[in-house]
Amino acid sequence: MILGFLLFCLALPASPFQSFNILGSVRDNGGKPVNAIRISLTDENYQPINTVFTDTSGRFKFNGLVSGRYYLKVEPAGMPFEEQTVSIELQSLRLRATDPNGPPVGAEPYPIDLIIKRKRDVAAASGTVFAQTVPDTAKSEYQHGLDNIRDNKSDQAIDALKKAVDLFPDYYQALELLGTEYVKRGEFDPAVPVLTHALEVNKTAPKSMYALGVAHLKLRRPAEALRWLKSAAEIDTGNANVFMYLGLAYGGNGEFSEAETAFKKAYELGGDQVAEVHLYLASIYDKQQHYSEAARELEVYLKEVKGLKDPTKIKDLISKMKEKAKAKK
Repeated sequence: MILGFLLFCLALPASPFQSFNILGSVRDNGGKPVNAIRISLTDENYQPINTVFTDTSGRFKFNGLVSGRYYLKVEPAGMPFEEQTVSIELQSLRLRATDPNGPPVGAEPYPIDLIIKRKRDVAAASGTVFAQTVPDTAKSEYQHGLDNIRDNKSDQAIDALKKAVDLFPDYYQALELLGTEYVKRGEFDPAVPVLTHALEVNKTAPKSMYALGVAHLKLRRPAEALRWLKSAAEIDTGNANVFMYLGLAYGGNGEFSEAETAFKKAYELGGDQVAEVHLYLASIYDKQQHYSEAARELEVYLKEVKGLKDPTKIKDLISKMKEKAKAKK
């Protein structure tokens, strides 16, 4: 499986000798700090570590991290901004004291400034705006759910959003937020009917399409995932994550040429922030016996990922691909 290839390549041990504090800030593309926006931190295998919210100055912090690759995800959760994921590599920039009896060195700060874009109103641009008349009781529960998400209280948020939907079953905003929250929690089975109904109510919602596509992909349904991810990509043309998952869906469905195109589009949009594209492409080329191309993608990956803790596995794969290419001639 393509995803397994990535996890194999990146499953590297972390150093216990250095700790880091991520010191972040979030601003919109006009330079204004963004308050109370959710920031999630995952490890190199996309396993959740912690979630925080920015303060009134747009700042956030994650403490006590070991060296390694991490992903920071800005999750707007009802705010008018585009979702964004960035990859960071924590590597020591200074020598640590080796005397165990000496004074503590302290954690090394890692500053990062995130610039997020305001959403493009696709519906408004086409001359139509999706709107609903929602009962006040349902609105109140939706707001409780949104507030709980911002307070990192996912269970309470789920309960409130379910109540909002019970009070008004066609409540699009509540359906989309409930479905995407299920996906973020890894609860893909309940996410599918909720997001499906959201799209029955509002057929042109790229965020719901994307989340539903991801849910189907995680449930090993690449054909169903393709339907929704292709629709999301047609509308949300600037989202690298949409094209990344679209490539995974194509690959899972055995459509390697289409997967290659999607991955290259993701890289065009995200650059070295989505350097793992090269691993996915290498896997596709390997399956097609295009070993020279696979080796090239792995070499590009090594160049773009700065401070990789142990490049030995990637280098070994490059050697194997080159050996296969020679043997094929």
